[in-house]
Amino acid sequence: MALYEPTDFVIGRSLLNLNYAYVSTTVIWVYDYIITFNDELAYFRKSTWGKVKILYLMCRYLPFVLLAADTYQVLQPALPLSQCQTYFQINSWLEGITLIAAEWMFILRTYAIWGRSRRILIVLLGSFFAILIPVIYILTSFGNSVTISEPPIPNITSCYNVGESRIIVVAYVLLVVAEFEILSFTLYRSIKHYRSRTNDNHLLNILIQHNIFYFICGLFFSLFVILTIALLPSVYGDMASNLQVTVHALLVTRMHLELWRSDRAQRFVLVDDNIALDTLDQVLRSRNQDWHRNILAT
Repeated sequence: MALYEPTDFVIGRSLLNLNYAYVSTTVIWVYDYIITFNDELAYFRKSTWGKVKILYLMCRYLPFVLLAADTYQVLQPALPLSQCQTYFQINSWLEGITLIAAEWMFILRTYAIWGRSRRILIVLLGSFFAILIPVIYILTSFGNSVTISEPPIPNITSCYNVGESRIIVVAYVLLVVAEFEILSFTLYRSIKHYRSRTNDNHLLNILIQHNIFYFICGLFFSLFVILTIALLPSVYGDMASNLQVTVHALLVTRMHLELWRSDRAQRFVLVDDNIALDTLDQVLRSRNQDWHRNILAT
């Protein structure tokens, strides 16, 4: 009969709770997919293909792969350690790609809020790539630093992350910087918008509200992940980052569907599905030509 130390029971209970957390996150994601399936089906059938539709698909379906891999590894207690290492590396890249796609969608939204100003687009793209390059390096280094071991108590989970590099914190700090920058652009434009006489623009109001709410949530979860990684064992950091990606993807897909439904309700025709940029442009031109010209001149 195997004898276990008290610390083994503490670790075992923690791993068991994390298993519940992974499964719960998966259930929430599947539930959201089911209740929004009709809207999503209509979106696929009635909208045209464009770059943001591809970003939407990435944010919508990459989490399925991520959560399926997480659920599989916690429900299969006999996986070899080499396979666990592969799972962790794949999950790190899936999380990174999903977050990048979500951030890119809101960069386009910010571009729309600023009336498709070329100067704003150059600033946003410059910041995006300045952050993307070190993030790619960080993800590569982080994936190689993860140390996997068998759990002290068998049959709880296969993959027990006993250590990893703290360099991943830098990636989340860069994400906070990016989110704060875009939030600042949104807040500045929203103040100017609501002080003007053109705040009856429904689509623009939705874009502003979505951006502010999304990035407040993003900042909260990014700080939550940073503190979790810095203060708690590695296994909690994995769960926190998993939850953050799921919430980001859920928010961005929900908000995109709501914006598309609002556009359809107002009977505006999308020439190209790029976060309703063309529709928004039509609204700005038709409702207040001078205001639109001022935005482009900003």
